[in-house]
Amino acid sequence: MSMPVEAATAFANLYQRWFDDARGLAEANRRQARGAIGACVADVVTLWNERERSWLPNAPTILRLESGDLAAFAMREPCIALYSGRIATDAPVTGLCWESFRPCSYAIGRTVADLVLVTGRGGLLEDVEVVLDDGGRLFLGNRDAWPLAHAV
Repeated sequence: MSMPVEAATAFANLYQRWFDDARGLAEANRRQARGAIGACVADVVTLWNERERSWLPNAPTILRLESGDLAAFAMREPCIALYSGRIATDAPVTGLCWESFRPCSYAIGRTVADLVLVTGRGGLLEDVEVVLDDGGRLFLGNRDAWPLAHAV
């Protein structure tokens, strides 16, 4: 398994790829995301603003799987890009900390049964619907603009 990378580094790499070839990155994201199918959800993590005592709007959301992470980063609204690998969440970010996103905690321990990748303008990725083994769904994307996850 690869070493974890800082979220800022993952975002910078994704943004450069998105800027150079957004459609190509969306296609690569579709292929990489398929690796999450069959994996068990260990946590759903996003950034908490300690000063404001609230979730950080448009913060990356990490679907922490036992096999690795699938992280959704906001690009230009409503587009997102996915990072597959490990995101380091141990080190605090000034005024922020990585926390379990409690509204999605029911997903912990469930298995990813399927992924539905929703594309919009020009084939760019806008949402990822994570279908869980119990029929529940978790959305990663710009739906409602913050954080980048919610459950139904």
